[in-house]
Amino acid sequence: MGRHREFDPDEALHIALHVFRRRGYEGTSISDLTEAMGITRPSLYAAFGNKEDLFRRTLDLYERQHLCFAHAALQAPTVREAVERLLRGYIDVLTDPTSPPAVLA
Repeated sequence: MGRHREFDPDEALHIALHVFRRRGYEGTSISDLTEAMGITRPSLYAAFGNKEDLFRRTLDLYERQHLCFAHAALQAPTVREAVERLLRGYIDVLTDPTSPPAVLA
């Protein structure tokens, strides 16, 4: 029987998402992640796999939290309305003060 995790994986995933958004994938090291998440390297690997696996999980989280409007927008009755809903949704995501700005480089 394995040891009980001493951290909340969901909270750690949210923190990793913020780190990746601030620094980008290439600019983020495992040390950056473990420091921000407050966990050890072995704990990170045991819970999330490698850096790429963790990044993919943060992308899934980002999609669920911030891009869920896109599917609904594409169900609009007209193309014009779909595009309007998409643009408004992206504006909301990009201007959300609780979300750190994404690295553009």
